[in-house]
Amino acid sequence: MYQSVSVKLVNVSKKIGSRVLFEGLTVTVNSGQCLAITGPNGSGKSTLLKMIAGLSRATTGTIQVLGDGKMLDTEARLACLGLVSPEIVFYADMTGSENLLFFVRVRGGYCSAEQVADYCQIVGLTAAKDQLVQTYSTGMRQRLKFALILALKPLLWLLDEPSSNLDADGKRLVSKMIGDGLVEQTTVIIATNEPWEAQNASYKIELV
Repeated sequence: MYQSVSVKLVNVSKKIGSRVLFEGLTVTVNSGQCLAITGPNGSGKSTLLKMIAGLSRATTGTIQVLGDGKMLDTEARLACLGLVSPEIVFYADMTGSENLLFFVRVRGGYCSAEQVADYCQIVGLTAAKDQLVQTYSTGMRQRLKFALILALKPLLWLLDEPSSNLDADGKRLVSKMIGDGLVEQTTVIIATNEPWEAQNASYKIELV
C-alpha cells in the first residue's frame, strides 16, 4: 500500500459537444493538502472529480494520480480513493452495516463488525446501523458514505458537495472529518459552493 498520494493536473480542459466546460487547469495537490473546486451548477465541478477518479477523460492535458511518486493506472487509482457523491448508491435491501462490510470486501479489505459499529457511531448512525438502507433518510445515507470513507481508509478523498442533505450536526461532522483527514496526510479534493467546506483548502479552482 502507498504511503502518500498526490494529484497533478497539467493544462487540463474538458469539452462536451461544442461547449467548453473548462480549460487550462494546472495544479498539484500533495498529501495533507486540500483542493476546493467551486463554480455554479453545470460548470463542471462533478465532471472534474470524475476525471481525477479516472472515470472520464480530459479533452486535452493530463491528470496524474501518483502513489509514492509513481503514476497510478486507473485500477490502482480507484483502489486508493474514497468518493462521496450523489452517484454513490447503497443496496437498499441491506442494512447500513452490511453495506459497509460488503463494499470493504469488494475493495479487497477487511473490516470487523466491531469496527463497523465504531464507524457508524462516529457518523451518528449507531441506532440505524442494523436497519435496512431503504428506511434511511437522504441525510442518513450521506452519513453512511462517510462511514464508508472511514472503513476504506483511502489516501485520496474526492468529495462532491459533501454536506448535501445534512443538518447542522452533520455539517460539523464533515468539517471535523476533513480536518482530521488532512492532519493524517490524506489528499482531499472537494467540489463545493459552501465557503466553510473550502476553509482548509490549500488551492482553489473556480469554474465559470
